[in-house]
Amino acid sequence: MNFVPQTADNSPQRCLSMAVAINAALRGDLANIGRLACPAGAVRVTVKDKRCRAGRLAVLIPLNAQAAALDWWLAEMTRNSMSFGFASAPAAEARFGWALIGDGGTAGPEAQEGA
Repeated sequence: MNFVPQTADNSPQRCLSMAVAINAALRGDLANIGRLACPAGAVRVTVKDKRCRAGRLAVLIPLNAQAAALDWWLAEMTRNSMSFGFASAPAAEARFGWALIGDGGTAGPEAQEGA
């Protein structure tokens, strides 16, 4: 799936490209996932990815028993990277899948409370 450029072009090819992109998004075929490995002994791991930015949320999906046994949190989300912290270091490599959620905005109940 490719991004559709934001231009005033309304050609049939452009409309087809937009339909393909919209249908893929509605099916959930979004490019917002990845994988990471937390090495044995590490209590923090950083993912470098252009899709990361402040305001987005991220979740980890354990892919092995080591990962499933860990308590984790999203320690930092900045432009082009995110870091996860772990309450204890794994004894062996912990493998995770990750997914980004949100558009990077700060709207929501928590943001509105402090306004």
